[in-house]
Amino acid sequence: MIKVLKNPKTDKYLQFKKFILSKEFAWRYNISTNMDFYSHVFLQRPELAGYTLPNSSVTNENLQVMAEIIDHNGLYKDIPYFFLRSNANATHPDSGRQYSDPHVDHPNTPHSNLIVYLTDTDGDTIVENDRHSPKEDDVVLFTGQHYMRRPTKGRRVILISTIFGEP
Repeated sequence: MIKVLKNPKTDKYLQFKKFILSKEFAWRYNISTNMDFYSHVFLQRPELAGYTLPNSSVTNENLQVMAEIIDHNGLYKDIPYFFLRSNANATHPDSGRQYSDPHVDHPNTPHSNLIVYLTDTDGDTIVENDRHSPKEDDVVLFTGQHYMRRPTKGRRVILISTIFGEP
């Protein structure tokens, strides 16, 4: 099930969003779940090295923004949490494959996915039988198998973090 959260849109968030959407932000071309996209890894997956590694000069800023959203929504109040991985991802309209493959980010680790949609375009997120049609600055939290639909217009830019455990 997809839970829609409130985005406090703090100054830190707005400044970070502006930077992510600027020409100065570095992207890398990638292919995963059978769909091409651009990515910026803030926090590398623990599966790659056996533990999570920071991978960007702005990892702290990214995780602070995500933590502000978590705290604003009262998640993980009585239990500590930590981030397993964190990325910015960008996809563009394309005449090819329209849906990514259904997947679970960390198959053997209990976790939640937190997505922040930074642009005003479509590109639904589908979690099992639930679907979220995003608007700019939307935030969603979910667990389980999921996939996304490529946008039909514009650039779909998201922040995606996985968090150990479920709130």
